[in-house]
Amino acid sequence: MSLASRLFILLLSFSIYVSGQEGWMPGVGPTLATSTSLKGVNARAYYGVNERFCFGPELSVFPYQEISDEYETSLWEANFNAHYLFELAHRLGTYPLGGLNYTSENERSIIHSDEIEKQRGFGINYGLGLHYNINRVLLFTEFKGVVGELSDEFFTIGVVVLLRKQHSVPNQNH
Repeated sequence: MSLASRLFILLLSFSIYVSGQEGWMPGVGPTLATSTSLKGVNARAYYGVNERFCFGPELSVFPYQEISDEYETSLWEANFNAHYLFELAHRLGTYPLGGLNYTSENERSIIHSDEIEKQRGFGINYGLGLHYNINRVLLFTEFKGVVGELSDEFFTIGVVVLLRKQHSVPNQNH
């Protein structure tokens, strides 16, 4: 089972059910690092405080990919972001994002795979997203930039699931 599949199953296994956009909202989607054209997967688990504000962790993983005739690169990044949602129209919304980032990047020679250059760094995230709500599922597209030791920009598309709160039925026995 791939890492992306494991992350998706983990995010969907949250046992907290919510109403509206309050509570947990797991999601997943493909992502692109613009500086290197690396393709990866992004998984997230946001918590909605209310109808407008949510925050949570994200993990993006980019497996080794060839960036030149001699080198290949992999990276992963862990983020903690916050969104403030603005509804533009029925079901359509936009959000600015801000947060913290930690990136780990490895570059290795294709010819001599034991030659590995490792870079690690912290940064600040900024960005903008757009989502469309289809019954408890949000389709989204997002631009995120990272300013810091390993600055980069990312485009992500994906799906976020709004989990429902289980409502208890009042006891009608008198």
